[in-house]
Amino acid sequence: MPRNSGFLLGGLTLTEVCAGLAVSALISRLPDRRMLLVPILVLLLSGMILLLMAPLSLAFVAMILLGIGIGALFPLSLIVALDHATNVQETGRLMGFVQGGGYILASVTPTLAGVIRQHTEGLEQAWTIMAWGVVVLIVMAFRFRPSSTDRTRGR
Repeated sequence: MPRNSGFLLGGLTLTEVCAGLAVSALISRLPDRRMLLVPILVLLLSGMILLLMAPLSLAFVAMILLGIGIGALFPLSLIVALDHATNVQETGRLMGFVQGGGYILASVTPTLAGVIRQHTEGLEQAWTIMAWGVVVLIVMAFRFRPSSTDRTRGR
C-alpha cells in the first residue's frame, strides 16, 4: 500500500484540478449556486465516509470523491462569497475573510489530524471531525438565499 499512496495523492491532486476547472467553466450557467454547492459537499462527505468505513478497499473511490469535492469547493466558495457582496469594499472584506479563514483552517486541520493520529494510532477521529465540518457546511449552504442577494443588488 505505501507504494500506491503516491499514486493516490497524484490522482487526488489531478482530480482536484479538473474539478476546479470544471466548476469555473460551468458556474455561470447556474444562477442558484446551491444547485452545485450542496452536491459537491455531499460528494466530499461521501469520500470522508468511505475513508471511515473502508479506507483500503475503497481508497480509489474515496480519492475520486474527495478530489472532486475539494477541487470544486475552492472556486465555488469564492464565487458564492462574491454573490453575497453588494459593493467593492464589501467584496474585499468578504474575500479576505473567506480566503484568510480558509487558509487558516487548511493549515490547522493537518496539524490537528497529526496530533490525533499520534495519540490514537489512526485517523478515524480526524476524518470524523472533518465529516462533521462538511455537514455544517451543507446546513450553511441551504441557508444561502440568492433571491435576497438579487434584491440587494436591485435585480
